[in-house]
Amino acid sequence: MKKIALSWFLSLSLFSGFAGIASAEEKLAFPSADFADKYQMALGKGTPTEIFGYLTMPTIAVEGKIPVVVIAHGSGGISLQDRDFWAPYFNHLGFAAFVVDSFTPRGVTRTVEDQTLVSRAANTVDAFYALKFLAADPRFDANKIGIIGFSRGGNAAIETATRTFKDHVLPENKDLQFAFHIPLYPGCQDGRYRKNNSFDKTGAPMLFLLGGKDNYTPAEQCIGMIKALQIEYPKVIEYHVYDGANHGFDGNYGVKYAAMGETSRNCAVLEIDLDTWAKHILATGESLRGAKEREFYKNCVTTGVSYGAYNSKYREMAAHDIEAFLQEMKMIN
Repeated sequence: MKKIALSWFLSLSLFSGFAGIASAEEKLAFPSADFADKYQMALGKGTPTEIFGYLTMPTIAVEGKIPVVVIAHGSGGISLQDRDFWAPYFNHLGFAAFVVDSFTPRGVTRTVEDQTLVSRAANTVDAFYALKFLAADPRFDANKIGIIGFSRGGNAAIETATRTFKDHVLPENKDLQFAFHIPLYPGCQDGRYRKNNSFDKTGAPMLFLLGGKDNYTPAEQCIGMIKALQIEYPKVIEYHVYDGANHGFDGNYGVKYAAMGETSRNCAVLEIDLDTWAKHILATGESLRGAKEREFYKNCVTTGVSYGAYNSKYREMAAHDIEAFLQEMKMIN
């Protein structure tokens, strides 16, 4: 995608200056739903629940209704950078920011070592309900609500662009959708959802930001899908791979190692049919059902992942690329 010249109101030297300087934070509860898994999400079969998030308002003047970005956290729960960097970052761009907590209301702190502690559908479903909740607030522009997500939340940032998921989770709000989607270091090994030979997306702009050294959710598992998306949805899909960047490259707390962190980095990429939920290995076409699928993951899932960064280099690159993307997609001036 063509790059644009930036008249950036924030120099890189100011990034650390506004981190943690946000408007007053408001904790807000809102209705959501629990789905056993993503298949149930595709069917629209969930049970009501209530979760909460943290809202901060723009720190620059905004004319008219306020745009909003939903922030979806990763497997470690809400991170320091979610509330102390990314929320203030978007506030300085003129957005309200709503950091959604998908774990604490469900009695869980983290899922790094065991992703079954919280349904893998949770972050995505909560993001949909956050969209509905925010769109009903007269302060906000329902047509300018976007989402950014990290790792597990990055998957939510992708899946909330899937029309079937959206229509089945929010059946009474079929005209409502996210205005843009920004997944950072998502897992793409089993994220290729297809329907009638289409990726079944809403067509909203998407920006993927990936780590070239990511051994948790490798960039190469995403790139084929992204290039196919670019063909089906021209001029609205962009991606960047940051050479040398680990998983969680927006965290400048040093590089950490989770010995028991589960990863599907050695697993072949799958494609999933949204109507039948039939799965097959993309490269070979081999069908996976029942015991065969369980054996597939038993043989390829492993542990031991790295995450984080020693400084803010990659976070600054991501912030730069996000602002450029939002400008190009006319979400900001």
